[in-house]
Amino acid sequence: MIGALDIALDTSAAGAHWRLTTTGGPGNAAWVVGRRAEEAIRLIPRVFNLCSAAHAEAARGALGLSSGTAAPDGLLARQERRRDHAVSILCDWPSILGSQPDRTALKGLAGGSDQAMQALRRHLLGGEIDLANATTGEVDRWLVAQASPTARLLAHVRATVDPAWGRAELAAPQPADIAAALEAGFPTEPRETTVADYWRAAPVLREFHAREGASLFVRMLARLLDLLSCLGAGRLRADPVSSPGGGIGIARAARGLLAHRARLADGIVADYRVLSPSAWNLAAGGLLQSMLAALPMGTRTPMLARLVVSCVNPCVPVTLRLGAMEGVHHA
Repeated sequence: MIGALDIALDTSAAGAHWRLTTTGGPGNAAWVVGRRAEEAIRLIPRVFNLCSAAHAEAARGALGLSSGTAAPDGLLARQERRRDHAVSILCDWPSILGSQPDRTALKGLAGGSDQAMQALRRHLLGGEIDLANATTGEVDRWLVAQASPTARLLAHVRATVDPAWGRAELAAPQPADIAAALEAGFPTEPRETTVADYWRAAPVLREFHAREGASLFVRMLARLLDLLSCLGAGRLRADPVSSPGGGIGIARAARGLLAHRARLADGIVADYRVLSPSAWNLAAGGLLQSMLAALPMGTRTPMLARLVVSCVNPCVPVTLRLGAMEGVHHA
């Protein structure tokens, strides 16, 4: 498992080079071996406490256990996604783009009532627009109207960020890729898994993707779509996730696809593996490195690099070192 990520921009040699260095985290899931499945399912969310509900959901699938709780793990994982996206959209994006964080709107999540969720939806959109099913023309008009703080931020990105900056795309992992990576202990093929994968079929993303590829704007729009879906908004559901089977459980987390694999012998765990979204996205030659390599060098590089990190949304703390361009940032 990855514990932290250090991103450094090296401009000492000819050209610019991004160095990604990961440090170890809490280790793999070998500590699960020898425990009964029922004990493992109690402990796994406590140890993997970032997106704990998503880990519990994936673990139940891997261990072959039903939820048996009043609030299914899938619902709790949806709440985790909602919180993660809301923090990025209401606080991180404004800070990156030179505005003030919208902490007042973020507090609306605390209540969790349907009324609070609808109020936050109205705050994000500023009007009635079915964003997932909108045409690019409808989105362009929404951006021009700047009916909400979020619309104003995205309009600024649309107007100032070239679609080629940070544009990169890898195929999403298929069931065979997931099974192979869990067996090997690491991804065996370059793949990406982000929230944008879930919304590839949304008409608005299909249109924008056809127009400009997997740009930063498209990836930011995907995070907004996922937040809106977690607020109960929109008629289109995200693409379902297919499980490879064979003792593998998967869950949709805010940061991408999470996978667990268990092998049991007489109800005792004989082998257990966990594959986080960052295992794919932070791999050498993977998504994050490819997106950073597509950035221009100049006064906007620090801001763009922080947007890239927000779009990839790693599962770990990130330190961004930009040398002479800017100081150290923690994401």
